[in-house]
Amino acid sequence: MSQMVLLKIIARSALILLAGCTGVSAAQAQTIEQNVTVCQDCHLTGTLPSTSVIPNIWGQSEGYIYIQLRDFKSGARSAPEDAAMRGFAATMSDADMLEIAKYASTQPWPKVGPISKDTALLKKGAYAAAMVGCGGCHFNDWKGFSANPRIGNQSTAYLAATIRQFRGGSRANSPGMSDLVRTFDEGDIDAVAAYLNAAQ
Repeated sequence: MSQMVLLKIIARSALILLAGCTGVSAAQAQTIEQNVTVCQDCHLTGTLPSTSVIPNIWGQSEGYIYIQLRDFKSGARSAPEDAAMRGFAATMSDADMLEIAKYASTQPWPKVGPISKDTALLKKGAYAAAMVGCGGCHFNDWKGFSANPRIGNQSTAYLAATIRQFRGGSRANSPGMSDLVRTFDEGDIDAVAAYLNAAQ
């Protein structure tokens, strides 16, 4: 029996056990497992390349994951890049979204690399992030809390793409973010993304 098959059996057993302990039915546990398997098809659980525009969600804030799934389903997140996630969330119940958020938030944060060693770029990113007060919401060493996402040690490409979506208005589910990042120029965006990627 391969290690992958064994891990899948263990994961299924854990979900069935969870169902028994929490009052979740076996059918619901199976649905959660299927949804999580779909998540893992795109959201890597191993090392996340810094060039990935797909974010790490494992170990992310539970409240934040739930809100994003809800916003994908409602259409509040409607950027062209979000089409696959909107399709994935379309048939989810609120309970499904809460369970996925809870599961993902309890997983270990994957390794993310490579990290920039350009001290001038990182210093510029730290300054730009401080000037708009990023740490006011993404506190706790950039780990965030509840509805505020962890942005430290996230993929550089994802961070830069997300800031550009907020600044350009294609991601409109957080008007406060859009207002803040409108002050960034292109160089600021790349510097902030590199700085946050390096924040361990």
